[in-house]
Amino acid sequence: MSGIENMPFRVELLTDMQDGQLRRLMRSFRAEIGEPPLDEHAYGRLTDAARIERIRFFAVWCGERMVGMCSVAACFSTFACGETGVLDDFFIEPAFRKRGIARMLTRAAQDYGKAEGMASLTVCCAPCDEDMYQSLGFDTRLGATFAHLTGA
Repeated sequence: MSGIENMPFRVELLTDMQDGQLRRLMRSFRAEIGEPPLDEHAYGRLTDAARIERIRFFAVWCGERMVGMCSVAACFSTFACGETGVLDDFFIEPAFRKRGIARMLTRAAQDYGKAEGMASLTVCCAPCDEDMYQSLGFDTRLGATFAHLTGA
């Protein structure tokens, strides 16, 4: 990390999904959670969803290097009778962890949700990550999350 230890971080809402750095970070994220990298078709679907703003990506930069990311996807909630958001794709390169980046990312996502009029921003996580997300402001437990995987 020589030379970047004291560089400031900045968070930005991504507007260019073709940036190779997002793809690199997504590949690292998926490898860390034991998933294969996205193939061309899947990455194309992701960039199409971002282009029409079904999903928004936030990136943390250290100089010209993207070192962290998260996404927010909006959905309509009949409970709230309005938009809610789901935080996902939360990843920070290991060498940059424990430096306040998680707080910067979640604050940007939370501020975005508020500005967009979302009634809530939720996150689904593994039990080992619960304390981290609670410390980042996700402090209301809504029960358990279950999924039916359709294979699509």
